[in-house]
Amino acid sequence: MPRALRPRPPPSPTDWTCRCPLRDARPGPLLAAATPHLFRKTQPRTKLARALAGRRAAPDYSGGATEGPVGKSLAIKALRFLAAALALVFVNSAAAQTSVDEAEQGIVRVVVILQTSEGRMLYGSGSGFVVAPGLVVTNAHVVAPARQQADQYGVAIVPPQGDGLITATIVRYSPLSELALLEFRSGPPLTPLTISTVEPRPGDGVVALGYPDVDYQGATGADLLRPTPASRTSGQIASLRDRAPTGDPIPTINHQAVISSGSSGGPLLDECGRVIGVNSWHVSGADTRETRGVSTRAAQLLQFLDEAGVSPTLSDEPCLSLPERVEAERAATIDALQVQNEELASKLETADRLTRIAVVILIGGTLALFVAVCVLGAVVLSRRRGNGHAAAQHPHHEPEPFETPRRRGGVVAVVGGAAIAAILIVAAGVALLRAQNSGEEEIVAAPAAFNGAITCTLDREASTGAAGVADMSFSASGALCVNERTLYAPIDDGARFRRAIVLGEARALDVLTIDPNSGEFRRERYPLDDEAFAAANGAVSSSATGRGCSGEGAAEAVSRRNDILMRYAQGAPSQRLVWACEAR
Repeated sequence: MPRALRPRPPPSPTDWTCRCPLRDARPGPLLAAATPHLFRKTQPRTKLARALAGRRAAPDYSGGATEGPVGKSLAIKALRFLAAALALVFVNSAAAQTSVDEAEQGIVRVVVILQTSEGRMLYGSGSGFVVAPGLVVTNAHVVAPARQQADQYGVAIVPPQGDGLITATIVRYSPLSELALLEFRSGPPLTPLTISTVEPRPGDGVVALGYPDVDYQGATGADLLRPTPASRTSGQIASLRDRAPTGDPIPTINHQAVISSGSSGGPLLDECGRVIGVNSWHVSGADTRETRGVSTRAAQLLQFLDEAGVSPTLSDEPCLSLPERVEAERAATIDALQVQNEELASKLETADRLTRIAVVILIGGTLALFVAVCVLGAVVLSRRRGNGHAAAQHPHHEPEPFETPRRRGGVVAVVGGAAIAAILIVAAGVALLRAQNSGEEEIVAAPAAFNGAITCTLDREASTGAAGVADMSFSASGALCVNERTLYAPIDDGARFRRAIVLGEARALDVLTIDPNSGEFRRERYPLDDEAFAAANGAVSSSATGRGCSGEGAAEAVSRRNDILMRYAQGAPSQRLVWACEAR
């Protein structure tokens, strides 16, 4: 039998240091009065996989026999299945916490109870955290005595709030990965922690949560069984390793967050409150007093939970700092405004086309009406002329109410009015079409000689504050698109092109001006106070003008933004740089 799978006797209080920094096994006071009927020797163990999905029980890593209820009725099995289905629903719908403060609500103390003839005693303690409703992860060595000699040892958890001890059972145990899974069925609702699937990096900030013994010097056993919030320490990731300090092939994280005895099984979090590891060891240098906390990586934890049939809440988003989140939200806002601007431009273009079609239909209908009126007038006149001949043949025919000249004058008036109306409508339609054509954006292109690769030499005599500034090069194309992503708007009837940019770190406004005819590239920097800086940033956000040179109305949008930002270019610039540029 492999060494890792052989049953081992429970360690003595001095043996706990071989696997972990925690000297977790430490005799305590009698718990007979505090924990009546905490454990029963005949209590059956419910396997997690069977409870959650009706699958086979998890393999017994210690090589012991599997216990389980026999001869359960169909009704009880149905109730268990219903409870498992509800558990899965709650697991899948658990909301991911977004901060370390929220993660603290899911940290518990894990205690091992020794049953003796004198009563129940606190044998050892560690830490754990909730990964799904009713399920807690801890280190395997923390609960090893209860796993190997269940008739003498029991396990319980102490939540951060509530009434006290909650009985727990071991449903998964893996000394190979140094992890164990506990199940509890009572107590207050505890928040499951979110596990990050993002690969950690050295230098990332981390937070360790747990119940280290250094926080409980002089505490009694009753104090350790009282609900208490977890302790918090922070640091940075020092390195990533493929082996544990024991030599086992366990992917680990070496970090600077302080942990000690009692921290075993507690989570290592990123700065967003998501689990990236399980604190399992701490080590110190052979010749120095420098220490490192060592955590099992989240990838190993996820493999362990997957084998147990548990679906924790996961997050694949990187943990961003506050400035990064602000910048990401700002970029998202700008992108949304740009999309809205593009949609509005598309709708305006559609409306413009519909207007043109309506004008053409109106002109055509008016001309058709005019022709119809002319034809009708001609028919009426011809009929009246025929009636006049008939009256000459019948001298006794009574005259009609209106004489022929008056009828003819009326017809001429109707036709003339229709003609005037047609002329006015056609003239209005032509004027409308001309107005729309004149309102279209006129694209001003840079001279053909100022296209392609451009090389610029700094003119130090014409520049001020040019220390440390060097020559530069860029590409130009079309209506002065620089480096295929930054569009400059024409000024002075296209003689020069300009782009105004707000600099966040420098808190200044840069005005970039290019004269393609002379090859002069000028950059003038204007410092901004807090009020002007905020207003300029607001103008940039509302303009929805980002990078890119394509799109209808892009040059006009850049021009409008330039006009707004130039209001903040007050006084003399603090720096003026002038380059002489030419096409290569």
